[in-house]
Amino acid sequence: MVQDVNDAVQPTKSLRVGRIKPIWWVIINVVFAAVVLWAEPVSIADAVDEYSYAVFNRTVGGPLYPGKHVDDIGVIILDDESLAGLEASWPAVYGLHAEVLLNLLIAQPKAVFLDFTFRDRRGPPSENAASDEWVPERYVRDDSLESLKSMLEVYQDANIPVYLQAGAVNIFQYHTVLSELAPYVTLVAGWGDARRQADIRALTYDLAPEMRGPGYLPEGQSPEDLPLCGDGVIRSGTGDVRGCDIAGITAAAITIYQDFCSGEKRPESITHGWKCDPSLIMPSQADKPAWLAWRDQLLDRPMWLSWPDRPADYSTWPYGYDAEGRAFKPYNCGALDADSDADADVFTRVWTNLAVLFGFGERINIECPPFHLISAAQVIEKTPSAGRWVNNFKDRIVMYGQNLQGFQDVIHPPTMDTDIPGVFIHAMALENLLSSGARYLSDKSTYSSWLVVDLIEISTLFIIVSLRFGLASLARYMFPPLPMSSNVSYQKRDPVTYLILSVWDKTVVFLAMIKIIPLIPYVIVVWFRNRASESHWCESLDPETRELARNWFMCLICLLDLVVSVAIV
Repeated sequence: MVQDVNDAVQPTKSLRVGRIKPIWWVIINVVFAAVVLWAEPVSIADAVDEYSYAVFNRTVGGPLYPGKHVDDIGVIILDDESLAGLEASWPAVYGLHAEVLLNLLIAQPKAVFLDFTFRDRRGPPSENAASDEWVPERYVRDDSLESLKSMLEVYQDANIPVYLQAGAVNIFQYHTVLSELAPYVTLVAGWGDARRQADIRALTYDLAPEMRGPGYLPEGQSPEDLPLCGDGVIRSGTGDVRGCDIAGITAAAITIYQDFCSGEKRPESITHGWKCDPSLIMPSQADKPAWLAWRDQLLDRPMWLSWPDRPADYSTWPYGYDAEGRAFKPYNCGALDADSDADADVFTRVWTNLAVLFGFGERINIECPPFHLISAAQVIEKTPSAGRWVNNFKDRIVMYGQNLQGFQDVIHPPTMDTDIPGVFIHAMALENLLSSGARYLSDKSTYSSWLVVDLIEISTLFIIVSLRFGLASLARYMFPPLPMSSNVSYQKRDPVTYLILSVWDKTVVFLAMIKIIPLIPYVIVVWFRNRASESHWCESLDPETRELARNWFMCLICLLDLVVSVAIV
């Protein structure tokens, strides 16, 4: 008894526990993230950014991106099956391309892009050839170049622009055939013109690729002394790109975009719903410094492509039927009917993709691209029981490319499960521009040069951490925790027993939370009636109901945190 009295009169020791305010936790997290981003090597950062973007595009970006202008673009492919059906060899003769263009002309497209590299005329020099023109001594003779030139002239008279891949230029590769085709086409940079810039993953698209190869100009001559290669310069001269600075040739997507979003075509394009941004319209090439400054802006904001995960919809196209009566698509890239995932809503597709990402379930393969696609043979020949599928390309921008065995002009977009022809990267880049204009996705902001991806990541982290502390404060305000019982006892347990007891405790709490579900309306009524009273409304509940209701509220808070955090990211 004496001992008890002595213990009672002994002074108690106070133990001060330091607590950090929530705002400092936010600052510490953000500063730590900034240090990590600053110290991260560029080689690692780029690889991580590309991989994370590919995963994002496959799981979330693909379902969310609407691709609202994919039906404004059509694709024609010259493949092995077309060569066999047309009884043609490779390289395809110029007359075959002329025949494709002739049959496409009936459909009246808005424009045509030829994703082919024409290197030489495949025959003796023309009568107007320059004395120093490079002519191969060994070649496959092809006398049909004149038919292609005539067809391009017909397109020019019909006011249907034709864009032709120029190809990289260097000391051994002048593409002399361009001098004969240049008066009728607009030269553009192809995806693989500078192979080091080609991205077979189809994550990025260079709007102004470097085409100047080593030795493409005579010794002592500088590109700064030459005018920019443009339609006016090339068509007024011999068409030889060695006589101008090929920095004036931009990628196919941006060239087609600026042609349709400027001049007389601009009002119609805006009416059509295309995002015609004045900042993407190139200035006059006669003012070379201003034009190069505009080109530098494109180089500073590389495009990160957004791919939708929905294949092209052929439901309004007439089906073709083979000899056995089986229906088939215009291009054999998968099942005839749309996959179930393609018809599912956005939330379902995102949820399915995230589950597959973490190893749960299976994702249905997507093998058909988002653009309507027909083969060159189907353009030239009528399809049995389906008529002319090419008529569906009326008033579309048509891109004509190849998909041949042994030619590595293929890409593998993150949203697809197979390789597709490289011409689709031009189609997707153009669709992104038509949908977003200058606000296309990039690792640098549209609005300023300082708002870069690292700052966006840090800002996102700051918002998410602040959100979580805000939600935690809301939870403490709505449901203050009950005071700890004073008769709590502690016992030492081995790890296995501790784990068993923890699982048992959580199971009991979960079962109790299920039993309280019918009482949730009662809890809401109590809150509504006592929300303005002097005492906290929770005091109107018995301790058990209060604690279980608090558990449900915390579950809702965590779910809200997850949804909002994903939406912010």
